[in-house]
Amino acid sequence: MRINIGENLKSLRINKNLTQEQLAEILGVSPQAIRRWENNSAYPDITMLPGIASFFNTTIDNLIGINQITKKENINKIHSEALTLIENDEIAKAIDLIREGLKLYPNNSGLLLALGETLAHNSDDINVRDEAISLLERALQLGDISMKAKSTASVNLLFLYLKSQKIDKANLLIKSLPHIWESREIIMPEVYMDEEYIEELKKSIIKSLVFFYDKILNIPTRKFGEIPSYIKLGVDFEPKENLNEILILIKSFLLA
Repeated sequence: MRINIGENLKSLRINKNLTQEQLAEILGVSPQAIRRWENNSAYPDITMLPGIASFFNTTIDNLIGINQITKKENINKIHSEALTLIENDEIAKAIDLIREGLKLYPNNSGLLLALGETLAHNSDDINVRDEAISLLERALQLGDISMKAKSTASVNLLFLYLKSQKIDKANLLIKSLPHIWESREIIMPEVYMDEEYIEELKKSIIKSLVFFYDKILNIPTRKFGEIPSYIKLGVDFEPKENLNEILILIKSFLLA
């Protein structure tokens, strides 16, 4: 459990327009003590917490961040349970669970993304699709999500735009996505040295070949705007065929 008293104390102090020196004088400690508390290299004596909380008109739980820790634990639990439901194809239950979570944490970008991406499983329903688009757009505007989450949300949103015939929006979104040479699979070998680099590069190439092989195979069943299974479920990079078969199909496709 991470105590957030340093960040919280600094925020409370700034909101009261106090310097570290002024707060130190009020609490009867040195300015150095306030600096240590705020950078989390030390904590106030436990006997001081009621007085500090009272001065800032807050609770001890808020001061040390217990509410924030509980919130994070609750949100993580919702994500975990929703993922299990989705894996068991209980999409409706997962949606209900995430909706309940959003009643408690309405501006949580992670839950907004989770609901939008889960609703996208039923993108044939125009009302569901419109809600998914709205949720994903809102979450992306919040700007407090990881690069990976932003990328996943953007790709889901792209296919929802296509399904809704919002081609201009889809094209704009495509242009905002990273180039292939900025992807994790391409960059990963760079952290290795010498022989390891060669092996990791081979893995990256095989992953790319497997991915494009599957895309070529699925051309006959492709539906415009439908979110591919690899977006919903992730990509299985383990080759089901030998490398020669994969290369033959890709070569014949490129030369056709």
